[in-house]
Amino acid sequence: MLTVTRSREYLTDSFVGTHEGCGIFIPANRMLYQFVSDNPSNTDRDQIASKALIIGRSLAASAERRTIKGERLSSADFFHGLADAISKSGLEEVLDFLPQDGTISRSTSTEVHKAHAFLCSAITGYTQRDCSSFASKYLHFHRPNHFPMMDSRARTALKWVAEEEGWVFAFTTSRSAKNYPEYVRIYLNAKDVFEADLGRPLSLRQMDNILLNRYDNYI
Repeated sequence: MLTVTRSREYLTDSFVGTHEGCGIFIPANRMLYQFVSDNPSNTDRDQIASKALIIGRSLAASAERRTIKGERLSSADFFHGLADAISKSGLEEVLDFLPQDGTISRSTSTEVHKAHAFLCSAITGYTQRDCSSFASKYLHFHRPNHFPMMDSRARTALKWVAEEEGWVFAFTTSRSAKNYPEYVRIYLNAKDVFEADLGRPLSLRQMDNILLNRYDNYI
């Protein structure tokens, strides 16, 4: 059982935000959520390419590489190739086990990790690069209640929480796709603590709001 151990003054309404983000980012996030909702397929290559382009560039996590296996590619060629890899990954079938009206829990996290691993494997097979941050953000917009978004800023803020609580956070930046389960484990622990402090549930987007606002304000 997790308990509240200290006051967390950063858990303000402005830091927590809404399920669509904070401040000026709310309209942009709302647009992205709606765009993915309108184009949900992970087998339709055109839909995949468009989503990968917009999500990656909007959230500073693009998987784009202009040279693949020694061949110079245009942006269009790259995203067509990426879409082909994702469409063959089996991601569509894995996501079917995570209903839109459900939410991540420790009992369902295995399917979350599987989907992330499938997507990372497909992308890395094509780009030869780790794209675990992009994968987490791409998946988040398909299942906002199941996939925490992971990047260096959120990871740093989560590490601060872990240190304050005395938790062992064994995340490393190398081979980070394989550490998404560790990130999610600590993330859910922090979510429990924040919800106990606030006395109400938090969406995954609100958790991300807290972590990113804390990082950006260095508190």
